[in-house]
Amino acid sequence: MGLAAFSPEMRIKSGLRDLHCAESNFAKIAGIVGKTRLIAGLAGENDFDNPTAEKLLAVLKAMKELQDEIDAPIDWSQVSKIETALLVRRVRKIAIEMGDSSFDQRAEMVTKQVASGTDHAELRPT
Repeated sequence: MGLAAFSPEMRIKSGLRDLHCAESNFAKIAGIVGKTRLIAGLAGENDFDNPTAEKLLAVLKAMKELQDEIDAPIDWSQVSKIETALLVRRVRKIAIEMGDSSFDQRAEMVTKQVASGTDHAELRPT
């Protein structure tokens, strides 16, 4: 069975292709479904339920926003760096909504580290 053109599964599959992100890396970054389940969903063999599809699409959107901010291809296999960058950026958004800009510098730093491939050790607690 094929995927409908505007189905969540097709949007995820298309988005991953645009980002040049392997499905296995996306499964690890999203942490919502395993690789086998993701592949089955994207192959049209087992559609995602709405809550799962919405969560996956939200992660994909965050990944696209990260890529849009970086003027270079991202190595999506650097799962730990990507997860850290997405988390700090999400915290930053929440902080901004609360009138707190204290995460701006850290969000900028982890974004640059994803772009440059450097380590994010200075973000770890000492």
